[in-house]
Amino acid sequence: MAPTSPVTPGITFGPALYYEITATDTNPDCVNYEKSFEVGEFYSNDGHNLVVQCGLCAQLMTITSATLLDPQPEIV
Repeated sequence: MAPTSPVTPGITFGPALYYEITATDTNPDCVNYEKSFEVGEFYSNDGHNLVVQCGLCAQLMTITSATLLDPQPEIV
């Protein structure tokens, strides 16, 4: 099974939907440690295999908030 980003308890993702999320870097060796980043259009895949990586250290980041986008983006 592919690695998946940790998710704060209580947050759930439905399959094949877009969310606005916040993710936090938890790698103490990275300059982004404890910094949070917003992702405006995050695709949930199957609702379980979620991947958000730090652009500097490539470690998986923890998803700390998620809001379902309404309306959902149109993909053409």
